[in-house]
Amino acid sequence: MKTFAVKATKWTTAMAIVPFGLFLTAAEARETEPVWENTPMVKNLVAPTYRASCAAAVVPHELSKKEVRRLTATAETREDHLKLARYYTSEADRLDAEALAYEQAATAYGSGPIVKNLMAPSTSGRYEFFAKGLRNEAKSDRALAASHEEMARASVASL
Repeated sequence: MKTFAVKATKWTTAMAIVPFGLFLTAAEARETEPVWENTPMVKNLVAPTYRASCAAAVVPHELSKKEVRRLTATAETREDHLKLARYYTSEADRLDAEALAYEQAATAYGSGPIVKNLMAPSTSGRYEFFAKGLRNEAKSDRALAASHEEMARASVASL
């Protein structure tokens, strides 16, 4: 019985070391032979997990935020004010679209049969809160756009 225990421990130790040795030889083999070449990758469009992009087309903004701040401080001409009005109108439209998406998600979570996260059952309420905040931002951006349009009309009248 004693010899069996000694042999078993030797074999157990040996079997524990063998996979480690195989791992090292496989790593050396990987270093010597590149697995891939610079060849074009083929995308499997028939895969069941493939979904087309649902992102909207990216519309380039006329101005960056830094340019908007600078132009807001120095706007004097009609064109400057109209450019700012277009910027604020497009931002308001973007915020309205985002708020609509949050509202749709809130109704989907609120009317769904299963709560997605049991630790946070108020996901629909949180989405409604986000939508309300985005709507308020859009409203203030529309007010800024209207004020810049009014300034553009006033700058034409003063000429």
